[in-house]
Amino acid sequence: MMSQGAEDMDDEDRTPTRVWRRHRLRQIMLFVTVPGVLLGTASITAAYSSGWMTPAPPKAACQPTVVPAPARGSFTVNVMNATGVSGTAAKVAAGLGKRKFSVGGISNAPDSWYVTPSAVVHHGPKGLDQALLVASQIPGAKLFEDTRTTRTVDVVVGLGFKGLVPLPARLKPIPSEVAVNVYNTTYKTGLAKTVADQVAARGFKVKDVSNDPLRTLQLGTAVIRYGEDGDLAAALLKQHVPGAQLLKDDRRGTGLDLVIGNAYTALVPLAEVPPLPARPKLPTPTVARPCADS
Repeated sequence: MMSQGAEDMDDEDRTPTRVWRRHRLRQIMLFVTVPGVLLGTASITAAYSSGWMTPAPPKAACQPTVVPAPARGSFTVNVMNATGVSGTAAKVAAGLGKRKFSVGGISNAPDSWYVTPSAVVHHGPKGLDQALLVASQIPGAKLFEDTRTTRTVDVVVGLGFKGLVPLPARLKPIPSEVAVNVYNTTYKTGLAKTVADQVAARGFKVKDVSNDPLRTLQLGTAVIRYGEDGDLAAALLKQHVPGAQLLKDDRRGTGLDLVIGNAYTALVPLAEVPPLPARPKLPTPTVARPCADS
C-alpha cells in the first residue's frame, strides 16, 4: 500500500499545468530532432553524390617491365668469393660458364665485405638487364647499383649461397653448331683436307686442318677427342665416321678433334646417317625490370 506522501506527489505530478508542460517539451524535442536527422541525412547523401566523401581509388600496383634478355655471352661476369670457403668463386664461375655466360675475373672479395645473401650482383646503370639475367641463376641473389659505366657485372657470392638453378635439359646439337679440327695421322698426304671438305659439306664448322699436333698414331678408323661439354657434339660426329672411337680429355668447350687413322676409308653415306631430332621452339629469354619506386 502506498504511503500518503507518495500519493500526494503523484497527484501533484498529474496537475494540468505539469501535464501540459511535459507535452509541450515533447513537441519541442520532436520538432528539433526530426528535422536535424533529416537535414543530416540529406547532407551526407549530397556529399556522397558530389564525390566529397567518396574514398580515393586504390593506387594501381606497379608492374615490372618485361624486356628481352641480353645474350648471355654479350657481357662479362666477374665472380668474387665472400663466403670464406675456398673455391666457391671458381665453382660459381664454372657453373655460369656452363650456362653460356662469359666469365672474366675470379677472385676473393675484400675482407671487409660481409655478404649474407646468396649473392649480390653489382652493376652500373647500363647493366641492369645483365645483372637481372645473372641474378636469375642464383636463388636469393640481390642487386646493387654502383657508378660503373660498362655493362660488366660482378657477382659477389655470399654466406647464403646454396647453388645455382638447375641446368635446363640440353638440346642435341646440329652440325652447324659443332666446331671440328681435322687431323691426319696416316701416311696419306692431304687426307685431312679431303675429310675436312667432306665434313664441312655436311654442315660441320671445320677449324684447323693439319697433321695431329699430338703426334699420335691411330691404327683404327678415327678417334674423336672431346671435352666434358662436348659429349653430345662428339656423339653427333660419330654418326658420320664409321668405327670412330670417342676419347674424352680435359679441354673446355664443345670443340672436337677428328683424328683420322690408317683404317679410314670414307664417311658413312649421308642416307644412312640418323635424321636429326625435331627441336622444340624455345621461348625468348626475358628479364623483368623492377618498378622505379621499389
